[in-house]
Amino acid sequence: MREDLLKRARMGLHGRGRIRSVFLRRSVSDAYYALFHALATLCADSLVGPSKHNSEAWRRIYRGIDHGRAKDEFRRADVRSMHANMARIAPAFIQLQDARHAADYDPVNTLSRRSEAEAFIGIAETALADLDTLPPDTSVELAACLLLKRRP
Repeated sequence: MREDLLKRARMGLHGRGRIRSVFLRRSVSDAYYALFHALATLCADSLVGPSKHNSEAWRRIYRGIDHGRAKDEFRRADVRSMHANMARIAPAFIQLQDARHAADYDPVNTLSRRSEAEAFIGIAETALADLDTLPPDTSVELAACLLLKRRP
């Protein structure tokens, strides 16, 4: 799914001249969702297994990630310090989520240039590459942080 979302994000920026705001906004939203769905996949694959994509357990874990909770977890110093890649993934997620909210909900046009949307796509691509190289034990730890409520 993530590759299709990135492809759609890039496709919306094709053409010459000025790109319409709706396409810029859609590209930013797609870039965020590429990372979000990659995180959902990481959680389900780490906790249930990549060979179980058709199982109810895998789908439940995949659907268990919450946007706001994920952002809160990525703000935490202990999450950012799990692995060197997390120091890049966490701020990328937060930046992309904020940009997605602005793109999807702010009626004032905040994007006016193709280069702005391309920059967000680049942020998503870098975060995805970092996510792909997390060690399995870090992936499991991240999945637990994103899905389970912290208790004192």
